[in-house]
Amino acid sequence: MLSDDSKLLPNAWLNDGFGDCRTTTVGAQQGSFTTCATLVFALIGTQTRMKFVSDANVQKALGMITDLCGFISLAATLYGYYTDCYLAIKRQQTIDDEDYRAEVYLGPGYFCYLVCLFGAFMRALFHWLTPLAPRPDENGKMIYHGSGCAFGIPKNLIDALDENGDGKISCSELTKLSSAYDRYRQQKNTERRLSTVSISETITEEPKASLAGNAA
Repeated sequence: MLSDDSKLLPNAWLNDGFGDCRTTTVGAQQGSFTTCATLVFALIGTQTRMKFVSDANVQKALGMITDLCGFISLAATLYGYYTDCYLAIKRQQTIDDEDYRAEVYLGPGYFCYLVCLFGAFMRALFHWLTPLAPRPDENGKMIYHGSGCAFGIPKNLIDALDENGDGKISCSELTKLSSAYDRYRQQKNTERRLSTVSISETITEEPKASLAGNAA
């Protein structure tokens, strides 16, 4: 933003104040496009790991390594853009006895890339935390492979929800649990409404009995 709108920015200010920003921006063009394009493959890899039959060591390794490298490279690019195009630009300068003032701010595209940066970090983190799909060992026991966290279900919860006795909780059993809970909640709501109605009727009958006694 200039102090006098009728004047153009002098070349001296453009070269001295915006030279580093121009170089950084031009250098980040290809990386910005690559970041957007590779997000499609990152989402495909995430969906692949959601299926037990397709989850494998190579999928976990690719998710961890590529997303981590993407996070580091995008973080370096955003940091360079912040320092060269936001902090380094002079807000005020006097050239040929003319005062020039510039208003510098980060646009919405920068914050969109910050969201992409956060997503890359979370994908790399959860690729590491999520273990591979369980595979049966020689005894038929389902075990987890690779690094990550595997949270077991408490035995008392399995005993309460496992209807067929196979030691597992299926989706149908969870659906039955949800339906039973809905019926229980509806029953409690009905009992609460009936209790409220009976109390209101009792309160209404007491004045009637009092009036009848006074009339007698």
